[in-house]
Amino acid sequence: MNFLQKAQSEGIILIDESNKEVFYKPLNLKLSLNPEERVRLQIYAELLYKYRYPAERIVFEHPVKMGSSYKRVDILVFADNTQQKPFLLVECKKESVSQQTFQEAIEQAFSYDNHLYTSYIWVSSGEQNMFFKAEHNSSGRKRYPLLDIPHFSWVDTLWYKIFEGGQFVWSFLQDIYEEFVAPSLQSKWFAQMVFWALIFFLSSYAASWANDKWLTPYALKNKWLQKDFSFKQLFWISAGLSTLVAVWALRHSLITDDLITASQAKEKIKQRNNWVFVTAILVAAPIYFILEIFFAYDTKHCFGCQPCTKEWRCWWSFAHYKIYPPSKRIWEYLTPSLFMLPFQVVSAMLAKQLLRIYAFVK
Repeated sequence: MNFLQKAQSEGIILIDESNKEVFYKPLNLKLSLNPEERVRLQIYAELLYKYRYPAERIVFEHPVKMGSSYKRVDILVFADNTQQKPFLLVECKKESVSQQTFQEAIEQAFSYDNHLYTSYIWVSSGEQNMFFKAEHNSSGRKRYPLLDIPHFSWVDTLWYKIFEGGQFVWSFLQDIYEEFVAPSLQSKWFAQMVFWALIFFLSSYAASWANDKWLTPYALKNKWLQKDFSFKQLFWISAGLSTLVAVWALRHSLITDDLITASQAKEKIKQRNNWVFVTAILVAAPIYFILEIFFAYDTKHCFGCQPCTKEWRCWWSFAHYKIYPPSKRIWEYLTPSLFMLPFQVVSAMLAKQLLRIYAFVK
């Protein structure tokens, strides 16, 4: 059951398809069910059930004085029950709007924010969503792209502040790439390869670090490596997860829209995430066989040997692992990850073409 279905089952939102009307019980408001309203009711349900904002803090069509006239905000969420301090501004557009119209909606939301001084901005067409953190400084209003808005219970937590800071860093890196790197690369496909390589590298590094700091010590403590596991198998746990994370981060670039057949935004997200798993397998499968060529020696029974420690074929042995000082043991997993990086990028590009062909044939 999705959020809208839950709101309907609990009587929060009542949809009358025959008369093309929708009634919002907490707001005591009945509106015409046009395409844009269908997007707004989806977002309203998400605000209540996904983000857990109190219904008494959410209003529709809040007036904003701009010059001599008034404009109205689609949804405004307040930071207090008295509805005095605007917190989140939401601007809705119908599904399948053009990119130009969606960009105009963002600018419209920014113009509202110049008067309301909200903390967060959400612009949605159902199919596409953009989130922003809004702040005021000496040079005026500044907005920073975010991956999502905070849940009601997360807003003032330390973990969310850390998460939000990470989003700022990610947005900064994207801006640097788009402003300085991409224009200097003459070929669009080459610029895309560089960006994809960066994503795969970051995910591989994070997975290698986690493997070195958490998974491997746990495996050694429980003597997995003397029984049923080798360092190669530990590597593939982190390599598989890092590939999945990277593909998810690149899902809108890798997975063609022709593969998405659902009409509802939530179902589209679910379908795209299902294709993420398929794409991750397509990317990882050829790399597995490539790495087997270079790291193929079976060290399952080579837990304590010494003579071949520095040989390439003995990479996955415990003796080889111990030649690194503790601070550098991440290289046991990062070296194969770096070796497979160019193959990951090429494999991802081939997977994208295969998915396009499949969508065309289908």
